[in-house]
Amino acid sequence: MIIPLSSLKIGMDGIIVRLEFDENVKERFIAMGLIPGKKIIYIHESPFGDPMVFKIDDNKIMIRKNEAQKIFVEVTNEIFSLDEASPGQYEIFFIKGGIFFKKDMESLNLYVGKQINVLNNHRGKVTITINGKQIIFGKGRAKKILLKKE
Repeated sequence: MIIPLSSLKIGMDGIIVRLEFDENVKERFIAMGLIPGKKIIYIHESPFGDPMVFKIDDNKIMIRKNEAQKIFVEVTNEIFSLDEASPGQYEIFFIKGGIFFKKDMESLNLYVGKQINVLNNHRGKVTITINGKQIIFGKGRAKKILLKKE
């Protein structure tokens, strides 16, 4: 699946497929290491979502979101937030948020690598089961939990 770089979630990676800039602007990005065929990983989100920080090889680069919309990558594993999940089995990939949110999730037995079962999703209000126990998440909390499909 080919998507814009701006659509990646934290921790997701992809292979650069193409850059849709004018030639003089494209050269600047190629000089930064954004070369088709290279693997790129989204590693950090700024507080307001712009700029975005990526890693190519051992280098970290910052790119404005409007620029990242013009760079396309092919992703092999799709990662999405809990509020976007349809019923099925998932593995928790990443939990966004502060220390209190993460501790709250640990008290619910939710941590990175944990397998969960999504029972239903009604406009972002998600019901999951863990160890036979049902938990309901509102859309705000569900957005902070990133999943990958089993």
